[in-house]
Amino acid sequence: MVTRHLTKLCRPLLPPGHVLGHPSLPPSRLAHFSSSDLWTNYEQAKGWLRCKKLPPDIETFGVFCNDKIDMEEVEIYGFDYDYTLASYKKGVEYLIHDIAKEHLVKKYGYPEEVGSVVYDPNFAVRGLHYDVEKGLFLKVDSSHQIQLGTVYRGREKLEDQEVLALYKRRQLPVAFLEPNLRNMKMVQLVDIFSKPEMSLMAAVMDYFMRHNLEYQPESLYYDVSTCIGAAHATFHSETRSNPNLYLHRDPELIPCLERLVQASKKVFLITNSPFETVDAGMSFMVGKEWREYFDVIIVQAGKPHFFTNNAKPFREVDIERKIFLWDKVAKLEKGKIYAGGTIDHFQDLTGWRGGKVMYFGDHPYADLADVTLLHGWHTAAVIRELEMEINKMNTDEFKWGVNWQQVLMALIDDHQNVEGEEARAVIKEWKKEVVTIQSSLRSMFNPQFGSTFRSHNNPTYFSRKLFRFSDLYTSRVTNLLRYSLTHSFYPRRGALPHEFKSWFV
Repeated sequence: MVTRHLTKLCRPLLPPGHVLGHPSLPPSRLAHFSSSDLWTNYEQAKGWLRCKKLPPDIETFGVFCNDKIDMEEVEIYGFDYDYTLASYKKGVEYLIHDIAKEHLVKKYGYPEEVGSVVYDPNFAVRGLHYDVEKGLFLKVDSSHQIQLGTVYRGREKLEDQEVLALYKRRQLPVAFLEPNLRNMKMVQLVDIFSKPEMSLMAAVMDYFMRHNLEYQPESLYYDVSTCIGAAHATFHSETRSNPNLYLHRDPELIPCLERLVQASKKVFLITNSPFETVDAGMSFMVGKEWREYFDVIIVQAGKPHFFTNNAKPFREVDIERKIFLWDKVAKLEKGKIYAGGTIDHFQDLTGWRGGKVMYFGDHPYADLADVTLLHGWHTAAVIRELEMEINKMNTDEFKWGVNWQQVLMALIDDHQNVEGEEARAVIKEWKKEVVTIQSSLRSMFNPQFGSTFRSHNNPTYFSRKLFRFSDLYTSRVTNLLRYSLTHSFYPRRGALPHEFKSWFV
């Protein structure tokens, strides 16, 4: 009885585009709609949406594709180490931050109070741009547009009017976003270690502004960036000594590597980390015999220069004496450790080229860009933020918000040419509601900057690069176990603006 009643209730409700039962009314007729007519359509659309099922959950541990990939064609699997095979705990970010702030005080003469700032892991998201000249954090979308409401000087949000006065436009010139060393106006903070870097810069800026101290944004950026880089040496030492404090042990990592070996796949490791760090971490996660899973192991590779052939020649590493051997490397042998090298030499020595190779890394630029654009390797990005974001997207609150936003924007699109002061006031109210919904959805991911991957209706600049440089992306390497080694990944067919409309995500 209840089901029959709901069916009757839902039957007359019409989707956006059907105006009071007239799907093809001309604009001239729509222009004469009263405010009462508009609110009737509003309630009708909301009722129609309530009768629709929410979208199914997204697979949190799924593998997502940007291009069609037949895994059966992949014969060689390559991996980065940090944040790819090695999944670090949050404590690493605190460690990097605290070492860097100590360097700022002791080596660069910053005020003693800077040594007391506390890391805020919730301030920033990966992929933000930092304006080196103006000292601003900002989020940019795939069309180079600044997302207003996400521009910060320290932790102080700038009003939209101030942002537009500073930049004179919302859409940034490509030269700002793709700088060269001679014209560096902005930097994009892409890797995981960028989060403590941004938190520290923001905290120091806040201190300077709070105490009315004049500072140079360029100098602050270079000082903090240098200190973050210097902190890596201590970070490596700490993670070697206490891997259990800083590394997650993924129980699926051994089965993942074993499956590749049993399927006669070739497996290699190319990392910028030193052997001692990799050995301690892999021994903790996989066991002392971890090297048996890899046909080639290259440490201290110097990426991205390794992939652009600007690095030093291969050197064999004597792991007992901890030295690089002087003689020429004529072949890459299983069981030995190598350092440096270039991708051309690597391909010449192994014969591993093109679409037979898939390389996994966490950095879309340093790990993936050159190998796919210049050398034709398949690439897979490991992006840990996916799990948190997907969990948020799977909530009923988010699903409803996104769908109602789309329906409401369609209502505005259908009725925006109405005449009469009262009717136009309704459209203005709907537009304000869209802004409120977007702000609420953004805050679900991060109160300041929102999602790493989306800027309202557009992908972020980070996503643009991720989609261009990776064939697949996922939150962890071991998610591959959910798919066979012959699986074919098919990209979703996205609707172009001139194609059929779809109201649902």
